[in-house]
Amino acid sequence: MPQRSVGTRIKIGTTFIAGLTSIDAPPRSAETMDTTTLDSPGGYRTFIGGFKDGGEVTISGFFEAGDAGQIELNKAFEDGQLKTFEIVFPSEMGASWSFQGVVTAYQGGSASLEDLLAFEATIKISGPPTLATSASSGLTALSLTGGGTLSPAFASGVSYYAYTGAITSPITVTATAANHTLKLYVDDAFVQDLTSGAASGAITVPATSRQVTILAQEAGKAIRYYDITVAKTS
Repeated sequence: MPQRSVGTRIKIGTTFIAGLTSIDAPPRSAETMDTTTLDSPGGYRTFIGGFKDGGEVTISGFFEAGDAGQIELNKAFEDGQLKTFEIVFPSEMGASWSFQGVVTAYQGGSASLEDLLAFEATIKISGPPTLATSASSGLTALSLTGGGTLSPAFASGVSYYAYTGAITSPITVTATAANHTLKLYVDDAFVQDLTSGAASGAITVPATSRQVTILAQEAGKAIRYYDITVAKTS
């Protein structure tokens, strides 16, 4: 079934890159080697496969000078070292790309009349990119402390929640999922690895709102993510 691209994300290491409007998929290609001989049947050339190339991934979006992900991209361009990247598709799709790559171009703050400031980066893939098409089973339980109400009620296949009410800051999050790697993000910044069934560290809640994200992944399967918008409403 066709799937909207809204909700697709990319991270460098453990850090999500914000402000994106476009993410290319790895454009894999393969060379060929000519095996044609004088007695090749029918006068047709014949070939076998040669080296494969993961290609280049280009990402672009709005320039946010203080975003940790865009800062990491700029640092990666300067140091020229291999970094780990993951393209995480909406959880309903159950797919993700992971690869090692070198940032070969970074352009931050392009300005033109009546347009928003823009950035663009290019990542050269090193080695094989891996496409996971089997979704992790995801969380089996999710709870938060702090006096708010989680809405809708938790269900493993639901990705988006609100936690609202007379919340007392700080809050904690407890995520449960056997045989999963669990990671906690606050406003797209990595905070800590979680232990299944154990409360997170304290998370402060400002007067406005805060986004809490949990990534759940089983070995060899696509990442599932759960977004919780935390807001004091009374």
